[in-house]
Amino acid sequence: MKDCKDVPDESECGLCGPCATQVLSESNLATSPHSSSSSQTITMLPPKYTRSVTVTAEDTDITITVRYGASKEEDEIVEVKELGEGESYTFEEKSEDMGSWQNVRKILSIKGQIGEDGEVFEKVCETDCEGVHSNIHYTVHKEGVFKLDMLS
Repeated sequence: MKDCKDVPDESECGLCGPCATQVLSESNLATSPHSSSSSQTITMLPPKYTRSVTVTAEDTDITITVRYGASKEEDEIVEVKELGEGESYTFEEKSEDMGSWQNVRKILSIKGQIGEDGEVFEKVCETDCEGVHSNIHYTVHKEGVFKLDMLS
């Protein structure tokens, strides 16, 4: 494989390690090292998160824990709600004060636990997001699984 410095066109280098497009997941930017610093191409990747989550306890009593993101990990919020069989609850949108503006806290994950000694199971909400959603509705089942019901 040729080194990118030895070829005039980036398509000829075979996308060696230094030439592969680097995705910076924390800042949601994709950059290419072939671009010069003055004309570097920056592409924003679309955000993927939900602002609120509704959970329905389909066939058992359950404790649901939702984790809201923040600009700093230590500022994340955790909200816990106990649901009886057949009950639903919506974990509402929350925001973070950034001084002169408000940041929507994306819902990172939901966890379920059946009974006090039951095993904890988790669903990372981003895996079901196709962009920014105002609400995702999950049903939760005694088998320890969250099932996607509706995106909005």
